[in-house]
Amino acid sequence: MTNRKISTATGGGVIAPTSNIGLVHTLMESLTTRAPGLPGIAAFYGRSGLGKSVGAAYASHPAGFNGIYVSCRSFETKKSLAIQICKAIGIVAKGSIPEIVDAIVEALSLSGRPLIVDEVDHIVESKTVELIRDIHDASDAPILLIGEERLPNKLKSHERFDNRVLIWQPATACTSGDFDLLVKQYAPDIRIAPELKKRVLAETHGITRRVVTNIHNIKRWCDRKGTKDALADCDVELYTGLAPGRAGL
Repeated sequence: MTNRKISTATGGGVIAPTSNIGLVHTLMESLTTRAPGLPGIAAFYGRSGLGKSVGAAYASHPAGFNGIYVSCRSFETKKSLAIQICKAIGIVAKGSIPEIVDAIVEALSLSGRPLIVDEVDHIVESKTVELIRDIHDASDAPILLIGEERLPNKLKSHERFDNRVLIWQPATACTSGDFDLLVKQYAPDIRIAPELKKRVLAETHGITRRVVTNIHNIKRWCDRKGTKDALADCDVELYTGLAPGRAGL
């Protein structure tokens, strides 16, 4: 894959082809080209900050797989989610929940577009998640579910839902190669020493959002110092996501 000009939920820009974007690409290809009779749901899950929602942006953009994107909220009900999906498709939600679902199923069946459901954790412990199963069973549309690391265990409590999942794919931590791609995207004129890169990856535990934050911090440090080189012993303060504790603790 090459860098793609894709507008994300956090603003316009290039989505770098990191490991997790590659995983989402493979997931979507598997769903959209699956053999007849196979289930059409995949779950992409992992810790917060690994870039799962960026993967969702890739899958939902016309340059990716032109998926229909919705993000679940803490107060989501079957009807509110169905209305969200209608808005994302571009149709008007009319009538009862069954009537709205019938309209969604018809639209998905005719378009062949996949459905991307982000933040599934908000609905997975309620009956709202069964709406997704109903839509899958009636439309046979590819559906990508995105959630936190405990998503598989939570979904397994819904037996009729669990056996419709074709692929369980954990998101991966930021790799050394991913780091280089992110530097190229966010700070292309800065050279970061290998030892500093290792330190960033170790102290952030490979959480992509924190890695990107630190790349910005390093760039600002270089700008202040009037240099293009961030050496291993530079005094840049790294962001780890941990709240500061009292001295001596």
